[in-house]
Amino acid sequence: MSWFEFVPPVGVAIAVMFGPGLALGLAAGARRLTLWAIAPAITVAFLSLVAIVFGRAGINWGPLPVAVALAVVAVPIAVVRQVMRRRFGRPDRPESVLSAWTVAGLGIAAVLISSQLIIGLQAPDRISQTFDAYFHLNGIRYIIETGSASSFDIQGLVLPAGQRPFYPAGWHAVASLVAVTGVGSIPVAVNAVSIVIAALVWPAGCLLLMRSLMPRSRTAALATGVLAAAFPAFPIMMLTFGVLYPYCLALAMLPAALGLGFAIGQARSLHGSGILFRSLLLVLALLGIAFAQPAGAFGWAAMTLPLVLWRAVPAIARLDGARRVIWWLVLAIGLVGFAAAWVWFGRIGENTPWIAYTNLLGALGEALFHGFKASFPSIIACVLALIGVFDLVRRREKLWFVGTWAVTIVLFVVAAGGPSWKLRALVDGIFYRDPPRLSALLVITAVPMAVFGTVALWRLVQARLERRQRIEPGSAAARTLAAASLVVLAIATQASPAMWTQLGLTMRAYTDAEDAPILSGSERRLIERMPEHVPADALVAGNPWTGTPFAYALTGIHMMNPHFNSYLYPEARLINEHLADALEDPAVCEAVRSTGVSYVLDFGGYFKDAGETGLEIDGTTPFRGLRDLAEAGVAEEVDREGDAVLYRITACD
Repeated sequence: MSWFEFVPPVGVAIAVMFGPGLALGLAAGARRLTLWAIAPAITVAFLSLVAIVFGRAGINWGPLPVAVALAVVAVPIAVVRQVMRRRFGRPDRPESVLSAWTVAGLGIAAVLISSQLIIGLQAPDRISQTFDAYFHLNGIRYIIETGSASSFDIQGLVLPAGQRPFYPAGWHAVASLVAVTGVGSIPVAVNAVSIVIAALVWPAGCLLLMRSLMPRSRTAALATGVLAAAFPAFPIMMLTFGVLYPYCLALAMLPAALGLGFAIGQARSLHGSGILFRSLLLVLALLGIAFAQPAGAFGWAAMTLPLVLWRAVPAIARLDGARRVIWWLVLAIGLVGFAAAWVWFGRIGENTPWIAYTNLLGALGEALFHGFKASFPSIIACVLALIGVFDLVRRREKLWFVGTWAVTIVLFVVAAGGPSWKLRALVDGIFYRDPPRLSALLVITAVPMAVFGTVALWRLVQARLERRQRIEPGSAAARTLAAASLVVLAIATQASPAMWTQLGLTMRAYTDAEDAPILSGSERRLIERMPEHVPADALVAGNPWTGTPFAYALTGIHMMNPHFNSYLYPEARLINEHLADALEDPAVCEAVRSTGVSYVLDFGGYFKDAGETGLEIDGTTPFRGLRDLAEAGVAEEVDREGDAVLYRITACD
């Protein structure tokens, strides 16, 4: 597929990601930047809830049922809003936003980030060469096949009937709705959604966040467009490492939620319809983030905490008598409750294998300059961020946001250099104690802080020009210099060694070369020919570490091992370890007949997660029975592409 042919899938992805949210947000009264920035989170919340309802009601997942559900929800909201307006006589007030500059900032970011992903993906139908991609791509196929995108059903991909724990499937609901339209293959749909998330959802949220921090600043709007694309750790690294599609979606929506939260927290009064309306939008945004990846919602709470304390502590201190004691108790109980929830939900990360790889000082250096694991630091963007910190402290303005920035620094430092397992589990368990996840979270505050730094430098330049060169702010000469400076900043950040190192890693993660980390071009071509040889209702075995699970996503043919953590078939372990012994061990053929497995994909024993996890994985021993089948006389070759072979099991005929 060419990039020109990729335009329709991207258009569908935009419609799915923004359409429901725009309709619901517009019906509720959101406008302009707020509407555009918050729409994706509303969409994810809406689709996730509708998917659960559809799953319980037996309604198949697809565009038409979703459109009907959208109308059923949006129309009453619009009617109620109109009634409320007429009754209370409060017309909508237009947002004070410099729309032209906002659109320019969005356009700059979209072009820069899209260019990064076009370079990194190399082709629209490439597959991420990472182990988590198995679950995500196969999950979309499972949704299409079963007709349910419910968060209570998707685990049926890897768990037997009767075991359906909750799994937040917001990303899968969006991606599957794109895929089910038939505009492209599942990899095409996934890549289209990735580009929309990175190039449109993320910059819009950043601009809404900056508007809450620096309203009416043209310089901030334009600088945000450049700097949203300046940090390799997000969004492009989160589409490389893991691959963490749901977490990437959650972080992309996080700035919009922060923007709403900061606008509420900075309001002079917490009374009035404006605060109530923003609060409603915020609840929907956090619901959408939680359905993508709950860690994102916890991250929002942690980053909002400094503003809450900044406003609450002086306000309580001004109270008298019993009221002061009561509110101190309320604040203390709230903080204890939040800490307890943080630790309790953080138990999901207690048994994860991610280790600290440096000391606290080294981790602090990495956090300040984004040079993770001795990679090239993002010098220009990070220096601007540090200038922003210095400027805010010097002017004693928005010091609470310095606290927000410090929260993300602490979370990363503990994850990367924490001195003990228990400390890392307590502080970062909600993020699986995973430094790359926390490095991406750093970017959420680094971008606005770098914008503060850019604006501070531009103020100095303007003052110097006015004093020495007699160039007035806003003049044609000043605008020309500003435009030139913006271009230089964009080139400098995009051409940095840090960015190109990350682009190289992304290209490797999406390669289809013969030495690809997991799925080579030959192996994929063999998979795509499988429907010519394998019945649609067949069950196929294969070592899941070597790329064979992608056969389900690409063809719809069921795999006995759709993931390396799959528990669908109790007999799978015996088959995986001893199929080659079928002529000698009758129990093997009994297991083969019981499961119905009839074919085997043999992709050798080579695999290497392109996410660069650094973990030592034994992906060979548990599946040694799936090798050398022809030599053992238990299977015959059906098709071959290079060293990749499709076998039919003959020993149990």
